[in-house]
Amino acid sequence: MTEPAHVVWTMPEIVRTTVMVLAVLVAVISVVSARNTAKKKQTADLLFAIRSDDRLIEASRTLKELHHSNNNIRLWADPDRVCKTDEQEAQIQNIRYILNHYERLSVGLQAGIYHEDMLKKSQFTIITRTYEWAKPFMEGVRDKTNSPTAFQEFEWLANRWSKKKLNARKTS
Repeated sequence: MTEPAHVVWTMPEIVRTTVMVLAVLVAVISVVSARNTAKKKQTADLLFAIRSDDRLIEASRTLKELHHSNNNIRLWADPDRVCKTDEQEAQIQNIRYILNHYERLSVGLQAGIYHEDMLKKSQFTIITRTYEWAKPFMEGVRDKTNSPTAFQEFEWLANRWSKKKLNARKTS
């Protein structure tokens, strides 16, 4: 049997240790919560910026038009192509702009800057379609520049999201 004097002596240590463990737990939860909130804010800021990026909107329209045309945009990836018109050059720059935008977005997502669920819910269709429409151009860039890593992060994101599509919400 434990002596009463010994129990009284060890009781403050147990209480102090318990309080310390709880304090550390609260601190960890606070940090994780703050980080999650910061990711959501960064994502919301990005989404608002995308809405007002006229160049990105124009680039998206350009890529859609080219996809539905008879043009082979894979050939447009050749920087030495001589027969480019000013309009074609502008279209090529738009394609590069949108691909670079989604490449940076993907890198930010991989680095933990953005909240993936928020991005996926708001950008799923545009990202997966952009990838599908721009894939021939991306392949052409890789071939012509001998750079197999060109736009690989955007490709990673589009493939990742394509494998696990958005769930349709039930309407009642």
